[in-house]
Amino acid sequence: MDRLVTDLEQLTQQGLAELVTMDAERLGAFMEQRSNIMTALLQVTSTSTNKEAYKDRIQAVLSLDPIFLRKLEQFRDEASSQLTKLDTGKIQRNAYDTHYDPESYFFDRKK
Repeated sequence: MDRLVTDLEQLTQQGLAELVTMDAERLGAFMEQRSNIMTALLQVTSTSTNKEAYKDRIQAVLSLDPIFLRKLEQFRDEASSQLTKLDTGKIQRNAYDTHYDPESYFFDRKK
C-alpha cells in the first residue's frame, strides 16, 4: 500500500509540474493512470488494517483535484467553443448553398 500511495503522490506532483503545458490527450492519460492507482488503492484498503497511516497523505493528494478539474473544464470549454463555431459555419454555409437543381424550370400560370 505504501508503494501505491507513493506512486500516487509522485504522479500527482509530476502532473502539477506539467499541467501548464499539458494538452487534452496527455491530461486524459494522466487522469487514467491516476484512476488506475486509486482503484488499486481501494482494493488494497478493503483488506488493509492500517488505513489511518495513509489517510493524511491521500487527503493531501485529493486536495489538489480542483486544480486538475479546472484544467479539464478549460479543455471542455474550448471544445464547446470550437463545436459552436463549426455549427455556426455549417448553418451559414447551408443558408447560401443552393438546395435546388439549377436545371429546373418554373412555370407560371395565369388563373
